[in-house]
This record gives sequence, C-alpha cells and structure tokens, in this order.
Amino acid sequence: MANHPLLLLPAPSRAERAKRSARSSKFQYPSHAQQAHRLAPKFQRLQRAMELRRAALQDNPLGIQPEQVLVLETIGAVNDFVNAVKRIDGLEWLGEFQQSDIQPEYGFADAFNDEKLLNGQLFLVMTDQLALHELQSLFRNWQENGDARFRHGLTKFKHVFEHLHDIRPWGAEDRLRETGLLEDWQDRVATARDEPVPFEIELWFRDGTARRGQAEANLNQIVQLLDGEIIQQCLIPEIRYHALLGEMPRSSVRDLLSDPRSRDDIQLFACDDVMFIRPTGQCAADIPDDLYEDEEISETDADDIPTGPPIVALLDGMPLDRHELLDGRLDLDDPDDFASDYLAHHRVHGTAMASLICLGDINGNDTPIERLLYVRPIMKARVGFGDEFHEEIPQNELPIDLIWRAVKRMFEGDGEEEPTATHVRVINLSICNQAVPFDRAMSAWARALDWMSLEYNVLFLVSAGNHNQSVELNYSSSIFRNLRDQDIEDEIIRSLARDNRNRRLLSPAESLNSLTFAATHDDATSVVPPNWIDPFSTEIFPSVINAQGPGYRRTIKPDLLMSGGRVVLNENPGNANSNVTLRAFPHVAPPGQCVATPGTQGNLNRTNYQRGTSNAAALASRSVHWIHDAIEQLSRDSEWAPGRPFEVLLIKALLAHGASWGTAYYRYRALLRNSQNSRTFKEYVTQFLGYGFADVRRALVSTDQRATALGYGELEDGEADEFRLPLPPSLASKTEKRRLTVTLAWFTPINSASQKYRVAQLWFDPKNPLAPNRIEADGRATTRGTLQHEVLEGQAAVPFEDGDDIVIKVNCRADAGPIDQPIKYALAVTLEVAEGLDIPIYQEIRDRLAVRVPAQAGV
Repeated sequence: MANHPLLLLPAPSRAERAKRSARSSKFQYPSHAQQAHRLAPKFQRLQRAMELRRAALQDNPLGIQPEQVLVLETIGAVNDFVNAVKRIDGLEWLGEFQQSDIQPEYGFADAFNDEKLLNGQLFLVMTDQLALHELQSLFRNWQENGDARFRHGLTKFKHVFEHLHDIRPWGAEDRLRETGLLEDWQDRVATARDEPVPFEIELWFRDGTARRGQAEANLNQIVQLLDGEIIQQCLIPEIRYHALLGEMPRSSVRDLLSDPRSRDDIQLFACDDVMFIRPTGQCAADIPDDLYEDEEISETDADDIPTGPPIVALLDGMPLDRHELLDGRLDLDDPDDFASDYLAHHRVHGTAMASLICLGDINGNDTPIERLLYVRPIMKARVGFGDEFHEEIPQNELPIDLIWRAVKRMFEGDGEEEPTATHVRVINLSICNQAVPFDRAMSAWARALDWMSLEYNVLFLVSAGNHNQSVELNYSSSIFRNLRDQDIEDEIIRSLARDNRNRRLLSPAESLNSLTFAATHDDATSVVPPNWIDPFSTEIFPSVINAQGPGYRRTIKPDLLMSGGRVVLNENPGNANSNVTLRAFPHVAPPGQCVATPGTQGNLNRTNYQRGTSNAAALASRSVHWIHDAIEQLSRDSEWAPGRPFEVLLIKALLAHGASWGTAYYRYRALLRNSQNSRTFKEYVTQFLGYGFADVRRALVSTDQRATALGYGELEDGEADEFRLPLPPSLASKTEKRRLTVTLAWFTPINSASQKYRVAQLWFDPKNPLAPNRIEADGRATTRGTLQHEVLEGQAAVPFEDGDDIVIKVNCRADAGPIDQPIKYALAVTLEVAEGLDIPIYQEIRDRLAVRVPAQAGV
C-alpha cells in the first residue's frame, strides 16, 4: 500500500453565511395567578434575610453595607437579562449558569412529556437594600397586573417572573457544593500532622476596584478571627477570577467542623463575597512504597539525543532530568527552584510524562522525538506517613495563578527576563483538580486555558481526570465467578454508565479551546497478574478509570481517546450474596505503559508501569511532533506558509481528524440504548467515546484510495468561506462504499459573564450527495464546542461530471457577545474508499488540485 503526503485545498471563496435555525424547547408555564401566589413569600424571605445581614454587619469596622447574592432560577431561556439588571442601581451582574435536570413542578413542564426533566438558567446578581426594594416593587406591579408596563429597559424582568422557578440567596450549601472541603478538613484534622490547613476562597468578581479591595479586607478579617491568615491573592480580570489563599490552624478547623450552628450561621461560610471555598493542593500520583517495583533498563542509545527547539511544553512535576532515558532530552525551566527540595525518588509523575512524550511506551519500541521537550515544574512532593507521598501544586500557591504565570513567562517573559519558549505550539497539562469536578459552570482553571489559548496561539492538551473508585456490579460474588469475559465487560460498561454522576470531568478538562483526552484500555504488554481481572479483554474500550463527559453546555467531552495503559481489577472481599465491587489497586508492575522512573532510591536507570488519562494526554502531545513535521514538509514542498496561529489550529484539527468510534460504539448501543432513539443515543454515548479513538497516522498519511487535504482561513461575524474538494471521476456512478471525514478547529474568545461563554461559533453543514449519512456523533452536539468532526458514508451511485466538487462551507457567527477580531480556523477533509479497490482517489484528486491555487489566510 503506497503512502502519499497531505494535499492543499484551493483558496476558499467568500459566500453568504448559512442560517442557523433556533432550536428551543417547548415548555408549559404556570398561570400568572399561580406564579404570583407562589413567589410572594420568597420575596418576603429575601427581605428578612437582608435585614439579618444588616444586623450582622453593624459592628464591622470596615463599614461594609449589607448585600446579598440572589439566585434567580428560571425554566427555559431569558436572553439579554444582563442589560435589564444593569439598569437598576445597586444591582450588579455576577454571571449566569446553565441549569439542567430541573424537576417538572409548580406548573412547569415539557410541552410533550410532563415527566421530562427541564433545562433553565441560574442568574446571579449582587443586590443591596435599595436594589432589592426596587426588585420587590417590580414584582408587586407584576403580581397585581401581569400586563403591567415596566419602564424602558426593564421588560425582561416580566419575562423572568413568568419563567421564575425559584429565587433565593446564595448560601453556604452553594459555596461548599461539590468542593470536598469538609471531607478534606476532616481528613486533615484526623491526622497527627500539626500543620496549617490551607483552603482557597474564590470571590465573586466585582467590577469595581474599591469593592474588590473591600471584599479582600473583609475576608482577611474573618480569617484572622479564626486565627488564620490570607497568604496569597490572585486577580485575573481577563477571566473574571478573584481568589484568596488562606490557612488556619488545625484547632480552628476542628472548631468549625464541630460548631453546632448551621453552616449559614458560620461567618466564613455565610460571607456574601464568597462564591466557593475549596481545599488546595493538586494530587498527581500516590505511590505506596510496599507496591513499588521497578526494572533496570538494559541499554540506552546516546546517538539520538534531540537538538531541535521544543514545540511541546510540559507543566507537571519535576522530572528526573538526568535519568539515562531522558538525559539531554529536556529543556528544564525551574525559576521557582522547585528542584532544591524535590527529592530524586519523589520525581515520579513528571518523569513518567516526560518519558511518554519523548519516548512513548518503552515496550512499544517507539522512535524518540527529535526535539527537546520544554518542562516547567508546577508540582512538589508532599510526604505522608512513612514513605508514602503524592505530588501536588504547592499548598502555598493558587494553581491558576501559578499556571497563568508559567504560561505568561513562556510567551511574554518574566519581569525583565526574555520569553522562555515562544516556539512552543502545544502545552501538555496532565493534571486535574480533584476538588473541582465539572458542575454547571466553567471552572476558573478552564477559563484561564481558554483565554490563554487565543492570546498566545497555543493549544492545551489536558487529561480528562481519573476516578479510582470501585466499580459496583449487579451480580453476587457466586454468580460473578461463573461469568464469561464478555459478560463481565458488558456489566462493567453498564456500571460505569450508572455511576456517571460520580465520574465527571475534573477541572480544567471542560476547557473549550483545549483538547481533552481520556484513556483507552490498551498498552504494549500482554501480562495480566494472577488473581487479577482484565476488565476488557475482547477489544479496546475506554478505561475504567476515565472521567466522563459531557462538557459545558453539553459539548462533546472528552474530545478524544488515546492509549492509556490497561487497568486491572480485583474483587473487594465481601459477602458471597452481596453485589460484587471491583477495585483498581495502585501498582507499578505490568500491565501498563512502561516509563522512566526514579525508583525507590532515585535511580537513573529504572522503569516501571503507569496508566491513566495523564498518559493519554502525554502520548497525544508526543504525536504533535509528527503532525508538525508533516505540516513543515508540506510547506517546504509547496512554498505554503500558514503561519503560527493556523499551524496550531491545523495541529488541533489533525489530532482529531483520524478519530473514529470503531466497533466499540455498537457494544455501547447494544447495552445502553434502551428507549433512546438513534440521534439522542449518539449524543449520549459521546460522554464515554468523545469523537472516538484518535489515529494520528491515519490523518497524516494518504493512500491510493484515501486523500486528505488541508485548508485554513479567517472569518468575521456573518461571513462564510466555501472550500471545494474535486470529485474523483472514477467514483462517478459507482456503488462502492465511500467515506467523507471533515474536521474544523478554531479558538474562540470567551465571555466569562455569560452562560453562553463561547463568543464565536463556527460550523459547516456536512450534507453532500456522495456520502450523505452521518455515522457517528450527533450533528447538534458536534457544533457546541470549538471542534467539529464529522464522519459520513454513502454507497448509492451518484452521477457527476469531471470538474464537480464537494463543497464545504465554513460559517461564522457571534454567540456570547460581539466578535472583535477575525476568527482563524483550520480544516481537514478526507475522501476514501476501501483499500485495494481500483479507484485511484488520491491521484485523481491530486491532479485536479494541482491546477488550483492553495488556500491562503484572509481570503
């Protein structure tokens, strides 16, 4: 089978943008009388809460005026409510969240299914006494007359009252929701270590500088009363992030945990300036010493040491840079001198990730990359009892602040220092924040990655996160032991689907501009230890420890799956008649992916075995080098010069372009579809499969029967570009099955104050007569993020003339605010038939492209 290089699409022509039909759910709403009667007591309770707030602040020396955050929960959409909020003095817009899974009640229901859960919005506003009084006045006017006229600009409040499901203050339960703070504090108090307990306070972002300073002073006073202190502040207006890092003695934490008052009466949890309170510290890897095994490497090859400048950066733990397998391969930048107290045998995770990027799975005998790897340590080791340790972002650092500074240093410099890594195109981030599972809103960490992607023209590859909790099966132990391998696989898939609520993405995996990777259950070993269970032995499936989607506003997340090593399980001991639970026990012996490691003594010649979504993201980062080389070769052969922004977007598109669900989809469909129709199930299954199993080699290499062509451009709001792929004459009127794959990638600006969030939406309509049938992800789901990947097939005989084209129109429109600058994008298109057919797809497309002008930016 002959291999051929990538092709270039002709320059696009400007076209009229396609219209997008609005898809809105149909709801039944309660009558005006029902709403007025139900909501009146809620407004009265808000007034009482404000009075209590004023009484609590009477003795505050800062002279803070009473305020409270209001949560307005609506059913359905109320667009542009922010403009109405800004017209009331004292009412400050804080943001909005998307809300889902609302129970149908109080007269709210789906128009076609009165048992269906409902979608809506959470509007968050800060109000003072005068603003609350005006809000109540508006409600009373509407209560008396649903058709009452509101003054100019306030009509949206009528719509809100009609759609309002609930209105309440933002309380302690909201501030602690899904954070794991209290569990973290209980664990810390229970240990014998007498050290301060750290915590992160994320404040509501206030537009006024003075009010932000007052909020900091107020929290500082509250924490001091608990014998604690604020040790760091971070303000990033670009992503509306304002946070404090505090610490308290264990005794104060113990007192808070045992305080008999309700959480809403504890000042730290009740402070209206606080959005969330979370634990700090980012765990990357726990390595129990009694399970630590390593192997000595047999030989090293010093002749393949890379010399090219790095195009990939790794933000992770400190690697063992003098390890025999890594020596000379890393461009280590350690401005904070983490190395000085980072013992050699603690440098596990960074060493493993660097090893995977530079060398791949060592058992796979992969070719080392020919460029250096830029490494910036952002984690340190934290030692527990005995020799146990884990690696985490230091507890005296806010993770977002550290990463923000690290990336800024790469592209802008640090103080008077020059930028350290302007040549980097991709940043690997194989760590997640266990304290921030995805929940309705974009995390600040994800917002930071999204903003930096566009600002610095860099692609972040992030891991979806690992969940190591047990897998509970619906079988007793006695039945389980007699099951076939495929029956075990089927039940594990069902169990992971049932437990999806506890296996959500971990921040920043929901990032919209980044590519998020989950792991597949495969590696280069063939070992399964005795008495262990291989959960998937018949074919390749997603790993049992993967964090699962969907992402923000039901975007397809994780985006892609890459090899992540096999996770073997064993049965938790229990009653023979109770349900079996299987656990993934931590071990560093095979199976898994073989990586460089420091071993127990900090050795420079050891390997062991790792697995997880971190590995998958690292291997994706490794494959970036092959994509970059292919783009460079194409540029040399054709004098084609896309430029850095387009090059980064081409990398993003090509990472995804070879992805497919394969046969795994059919197993998921057989096990999980139930009563769902094909379209809704194809949307549902993306939370496990994303866009599928990435195959970068397939995206980069054409064959006689497969041709891949690239294009790029930039668009403003309301514009569209049309690309044309010549049709191969040999395919005319043939009934051979053919496949068309189209991938579109871009970076969007973000609006952190809007629940729409994504400022720029780009999309193409994949409809075409040659391959009309979408066979994988649901079309509506594919257009929700910043990556649209469509796989289509057809087999009917389609007559056409030599010179006819497949037309792909790339459209652009504003989504969450105005588009201030043209949006750059990259496009990859593949047309193919089965290998071996006497249909020279590549040659015929290449010959017809040769007489056309290659695509150029800004056309």
